[in-house]
Amino acid sequence: MQRPRNIHVRVSALARLAGAILPAFALPLPAAAQSVLSVGPHSVQTLIVEQLFDRTGRWYLINDGACFTYLESPQTHLAADRVVLRARLVSKLGQRIGNGCVGADFASNVAVSGKLRGGGHLLILDDIRIDRVEDESTRSALNLALQVDPQLMPRTANINVSEFVKKDFIAAGASAARLDEFHIVSVATRPDAVVIHFDLSLSIP
Repeated sequence: MQRPRNIHVRVSALARLAGAILPAFALPLPAAAQSVLSVGPHSVQTLIVEQLFDRTGRWYLINDGACFTYLESPQTHLAADRVVLRARLVSKLGQRIGNGCVGADFASNVAVSGKLRGGGHLLILDDIRIDRVEDESTRSALNLALQVDPQLMPRTANINVSEFVKKDFIAAGASAARLDEFHIVSVATRPDAVVIHFDLSLSIP
């Protein structure tokens, strides 16, 4: 898996000092620090594609057997407080009968957005909504389907960022530190980056 190229981790002086002192005593004592992860637009694109579009490049919003709606060919950009995703929506909306779907096929370019918040070690894309559907028939069909069942499409999706923090933090130190705990404190979405404040706990053998 290719690592995002513009993820930057800023670690407190306390954590660096602990990483230098604790190995000398060889004690299994935890070291805690609060750090900042700044995720640029390219890396946000990479994280979303790898974790949400993980089924042959598709993100399934509706997957009811033969009836489905998915996004493909995503392009992301950041706005104040929201992540905006432009993609191609492909859908077969209707009633599932047996192994088939009695309904119509639709396709359109769309704009989808959501707000990022923290939940433990996860970034949660919350308040997911379809902001724009270019094709009128597709827009009407989706609106009707969501009026019938507002819960038909997901409102949240999870993105795991802890693995990137583990790699960046441990690779930056000279000791065999183990990242035991990772907890997101706050998330701010800006046009130039998603800024994540988090707590972590380390132990060193």
